Amino acid sequence: SKKMPDGIHRCCFKCEICPKGTYFKKTGNPYECINCKDTEWSAAGSTSCNLRELEFVPFTDIGAILIMVGAWALVVLTVAMSVLFAINYNTPVVRSAGGPMCFLIFGCLCLSNVSVFFYFGKPTASSCVMRLLPFLLFYTVCLSCFVVRSFQIVFIFKIAAKFPKLHSV
Repeated sequence: SKKMPDGIHRCCFKCEICPKGTYFKKTGNPYECINCKDTEWSAAGSTSCNLRELEFVPFTDIGAILIMVGAWALVVLTVAMSVLFAINYNTPVVRSAGGPMCFLIFGCLCLSNVSVFFYFGKPTASSCVMRLLPFLLFYTVCLSCFVVRSFQIVFIFKIAAKFPKLHSV
């Protein structure tokens, strides 16, 4: 802890703990805390700085494995739903669900799940781009399709309520 003058006399002082990110050097100026470098850190009240260690979540971590298994399960489920919709494409249920727009939604959901696999291991410039770009692009398209489909449904029911004869034609 550094010395803080207490009052007007040089002999009177109180001790103050150096905040985190700084340290007190015993052989240096007793009235000053020294800042750590950008690549170092220190806890409050430290007498030295420590080098920062970079940690990455490896592919072999149990949490990473669980997340990747969940992402693969979502990809398989999405592909299975796409196949089911393709088999029953001409049915009224698939048509009322959105028809061709459903395949765009399923494709975008599948591709946005792929971005999960780029979050593990040591990041590179390309993996950082692949983390965000597919998710932002494809998930935005998917949400946009949901909004458009919701608007279509609301619009159809509002028109049908105001003009019942138009709907029956």
